[in-house]
Amino acid sequence: MAIVEESLNYLKFVPLLRDLPKRPFSLLYDAEADVLYIDFYNPPISSDDTELTDDDIVIRYGDNDEVVGLTVLHAGDRPLKN
Repeated sequence: MAIVEESLNYLKFVPLLRDLPKRPFSLLYDAEADVLYIDFYNPPISSDDTELTDDDIVIRYGDNDEVVGLTVLHAGDRPLKN
């Protein structure tokens, strides 16, 4: 039963997916480093520039300053918002 409950947690992402671009993308969570990598292209596009925000999110920029991915530091410490 714990597996079913754990699987249902993934459904919390569904409302967020509606607003993302409609193309293959990837999410990778590194539990040891507590970092979430979000690539808006699959396969990922390399970044030409990055920016670290005040809330420890690295924004990765590709050609023409397009956001190609995010790196969320301390991802497991962030509260879920409703």
